[in-house]
Amino acid sequence: MSNNAENIRSSLWKDGAFVSDEWVSLAAGESPVRNEKVFVAFADALALLEDGASLPSSLGVIVGADDDVNDLAPYLDHIEAVAIDFPGFGDGRGFSSSRLLRERHGFKGEIRAVGNYILDQMPLLVRCGVSSFLVTSEKVKAGLLRGEWPEVTTYYQPVAGDGETPAGQLRPWLRHNAKAG
Repeated sequence: MSNNAENIRSSLWKDGAFVSDEWVSLAAGESPVRNEKVFVAFADALALLEDGASLPSSLGVIVGADDDVNDLAPYLDHIEAVAIDFPGFGDGRGFSSSRLLRERHGFKGEIRAVGNYILDQMPLLVRCGVSSFLVTSEKVKAGLLRGEWPEVTTYYQPVAGDGETPAGQLRPWLRHNAKAG
């Protein structure tokens, strides 16, 4: 717990603890420094990646809710991290963006959740490929410091290709109704 207390100022939750954040987030239009680990806005990142000559040594991309992560697919070998913004905890587009990056495009780097999500969503975000969280909510921060991590024991939507849910075990209410009819 003392390690968490020392690193709480960073508010980056990764691998079950608060850790120091080595990344810098740039404002839209701001130029990255070559030797920094930088997150740049989506449009700026695409422009840098298309140019290719002026890439920082560690490039991270900030993906907004309206950004299409499929546009990053040709450049994923040059991207070390993606920060997916959640504008509101009821907005599920970030879940889809994370799954697309991991499952469809095979992205192996860090996927970071930023913005507005709640503690109960964090295990589901991990399941969708998120590997770290920039925690800005005091309620989420307090829950994590208390050791809370919501347990999800049953999933009705499998993650592609992992075989976690046996065939025929999805949507049990449909099987029940099919037998009755």
